[in-house]
Amino acid sequence: MPSFAKEFGSQDSSGEWALSAARASYTSSTAFVGKLIGSLIAPLLIERLGHRWAIWILVVIVWVGVILESTSREIAQFIVGRIVIYFSVGIAEVTSTGYQSEIAPAAMRGTIVGSLQLFNLIGQILASGVNRGYASSEQRSAWITPVAFQAAIPVLIFFGNFLIPDSPRWLISKGRSEDAVTVLNRLRPKADVQAGLTRREADAIREVIQADMESGSWIELFQGVNLRRTAISSSLLFLQQLCGQGFVSGYSPRFYDSVGLSSQAFNYNIGSATLGWGGCLLGMLLSDFVGRRSVLIWGGIGQTIFLFLVAGLGLKKNPTTSDANGLVAGVMLYFFVYSGTWGPLAFTVAAEVGSAPLRAKTLSLGVALNVVSAFIVSFCVPYILDDISANIGWVFGAIAFLCSVLVFFVLPETKNRSLEELDELFRSHVPARKFKKTETNGPGSWVTALETSTTDQATDEATRKENMGEPSGPH
Repeated sequence: MPSFAKEFGSQDSSGEWALSAARASYTSSTAFVGKLIGSLIAPLLIERLGHRWAIWILVVIVWVGVILESTSREIAQFIVGRIVIYFSVGIAEVTSTGYQSEIAPAAMRGTIVGSLQLFNLIGQILASGVNRGYASSEQRSAWITPVAFQAAIPVLIFFGNFLIPDSPRWLISKGRSEDAVTVLNRLRPKADVQAGLTRREADAIREVIQADMESGSWIELFQGVNLRRTAISSSLLFLQQLCGQGFVSGYSPRFYDSVGLSSQAFNYNIGSATLGWGGCLLGMLLSDFVGRRSVLIWGGIGQTIFLFLVAGLGLKKNPTTSDANGLVAGVMLYFFVYSGTWGPLAFTVAAEVGSAPLRAKTLSLGVALNVVSAFIVSFCVPYILDDISANIGWVFGAIAFLCSVLVFFVLPETKNRSLEELDELFRSHVPARKFKKTETNGPGSWVTALETSTTDQATDEATRKENMGEPSGPH
């Protein structure tokens, strides 16, 4: 934006104001320091205060960061403001996804947790629209207005937070089982409440949590079966950023400029975000109908195809209008696929696979590694674009394909499993490709029956399992 470039950039030989590649790189990438710290602090806030207080705290932090940014006269203060805001983003990604995974029934967890990406894209569409409105102005207010707009949505979050309950699993971990039943009575269908299923669900959750009550330290993330769960969460979130979404969501206007399409760069960015929103909505639904594993495998392959298309069209010395349109379409379709697959599902799976006492820490470490890879991409993309332009598609496309291969061999299917049943499966060392068909008989399977069946079916199944008297475990 010319107003921002005039405030914090420098004039080139032609008299145009612009940010150098170095300044664009560190202005964008240093913010991830705040996100890294926030993601690691989040488990402490959640375990001691609960998800709701963590949300109120992060909202206040956003407001502090917005004030720092919008009053900046020097780039250093603006960067500090970004770091503060991203500190809250790190807390938000751990808190919101962890909270959603704990309150959502198994049959809807993929759709609900995947909404993180959906609302990220809504924010991107809003941001792109606001930026577009001030894209040609050189007045100082032209960059301050979009920055100040960041404070608006947290107002809704602050007051909306009064309406949501604490996580029933967090309440049970604090010995507040009756409060947990009260929350489940709010969250579950009325028929389930009248049939007494919410109390059964709370009892089954408490049994699983009590079995692991001695666990919970950071070092235990890398011990025994927890190492496998930590590796799955961390690898998915680390690789998610290396698939290339950072250059589309953060640098696509710069990319379009590098291939001679600067006149419509902001409009293309809005188009990508809007198409990505549709892809995310579709992917959220598919995750609960098709399953996480299949969607992630085919998502990686689809990203590879469209990134290679972008790179191939970018090789042409004298591209035609059709070539330019094809290149833009390739970027948009890539983002559509990413937003419907790896965008929401990496967080969904990462929020599911941690054990009860380590769930927040497992997710926290994954988000921290996600920040590290996002920093790498954010720092490197401006230099790569200046050097190889559209050929960046070969780099990210190859990584996306390797992600599909990794998922095929190591990722278990978590669809339609309660968090407690996943605990049982991991403790029994069930291979990834056998997760889908393996049955369990412990309290975790009771929770799954209560969360995924109709009231009558759940009552019958829970009663049957309680009367079986068999040792818990998969078979």
